[in-house]
Amino acid sequence: MTRALPLIVDLDGTLFLTDTLVESLAERLFRAPIGLLATLPSLMQGRAAFKARVDTISALDIEVLPVREDLMGYLEAEKKNGRAIHLVTAANQAIADAVAERFGLFDSATGSSDTHNLKGVNKQAWLRQQFPDGYVYAGDSAADLSVWKDADGIILAGASASTTRLAEMLDAPIEARFENSGGARIWLKALRLHQWAKNLLLIAPLLLSGLYADLTVLPNLALAFFGLGLAASGTYLLNDLVDLSADRRHRSKRLRPFASGKASLGLGMLAAPALILAGMLLALFASPLAAMALACYLVVTLSYSFSLKRKPLLDVVLLAVLFTLRLVIGAVAIGAETSYWLFTFSMFFFLSLSLAKRHVEVAAAEPGSVIRGRGYRPEDAPLTLSLGISSAMAAIVILCLYVIEDAFPDGRYGAPEFLMVAPAMIGIWTLRIWLLAHRGELDDDPVSFAVKDRISLGLGVILVAMFLAASVL
Repeated sequence: MTRALPLIVDLDGTLFLTDTLVESLAERLFRAPIGLLATLPSLMQGRAAFKARVDTISALDIEVLPVREDLMGYLEAEKKNGRAIHLVTAANQAIADAVAERFGLFDSATGSSDTHNLKGVNKQAWLRQQFPDGYVYAGDSAADLSVWKDADGIILAGASASTTRLAEMLDAPIEARFENSGGARIWLKALRLHQWAKNLLLIAPLLLSGLYADLTVLPNLALAFFGLGLAASGTYLLNDLVDLSADRRHRSKRLRPFASGKASLGLGMLAAPALILAGMLLALFASPLAAMALACYLVVTLSYSFSLKRKPLLDVVLLAVLFTLRLVIGAVAIGAETSYWLFTFSMFFFLSLSLAKRHVEVAAAEPGSVIRGRGYRPEDAPLTLSLGISSAMAAIVILCLYVIEDAFPDGRYGAPEFLMVAPAMIGIWTLRIWLLAHRGELDDDPVSFAVKDRISLGLGVILVAMFLAASVL
């Protein structure tokens, strides 16, 4: 019976759904990159020394690292039955001690020293010396195969298909299996493809400029759309990597792919710059000006992600700027004439929507707290409410002035009176958004909410129909 033997548990990728070394590297890369560079010479002394150096300077938040809950439940049940459970990990000893303190479950916790990396064959030799009467080992990676060859029982926790097949060929019986969840669906969520709906704003300059009948501009618009989409997905990955600790303490954001541990941090750190580069290349093919506008978008969004999102009110202004830059990218990609009416309306309109999203978070915060990673306090709710509604009203007034002062005398529209419906439709939708936000019922970004909301889609259909009537009749 393998359950009579002590159970040895690996940490990275097994008990934790993430890798503590990669977590430490990411934390330092985004918080103190100069300090991370200072650790590189320690690689000359070996992997164990490098881990020790990184862990020394890292402010890793062990308490919120995602746990493989089904495995943890299994360990707790075995512990109640009197089984000895030991944590043995290639992570540094300081990490092992912190994990043991967090859970209070292990009879002992052993990690790598400054000179000895407890991984693979090194771990195998150490375990056989410490547990000569046998043991069961819970692991996940190909490096654990050498340990399983010497173990008396195997627990597979998040092992890949190839590693599982090799483990099944060994002599030791498999005591339990715990599978990973997610896969491609998790990465689609991490890339936030649904947020590409915001990039439909690139079409607005095409419609308002009257160039929609010119088919020659459509390829450039498509290149700009996909370029912005790829680059934005890359920045979403970076944003989630920067916000890991705050997201893990958030009631809903803790379920995000990186925060929950279902998506690999290492792959995310590679994918983010690759997507941004691909997006820039597509925008350059569309137009040099589109590439320049996208570069401005990236500067603003990365500044927001790395620092300025923590500055109350400045954060929502920058979000409005990002929405307006989408319009700019669409305009320069097709060579449309700049509309300052459109850009001014956009700033106030999207400032209001950004404040609506923030107001929900502020209103839901515990009294006396500070929203982690944002800088707002619960008592700021009246401020976000008043500024948001006033910005919405300003946007509607600007739209009315545009229709009266520009659209009617311009002669571009055959029946401009149909455009008077636009302020009404946008006003109704914006007020509904604020009603839901004030009630705490707005669970998503307002733009993403609109794509899935039937009333919002209905108002959008009416708005487009009135625009087409004004243009055609």
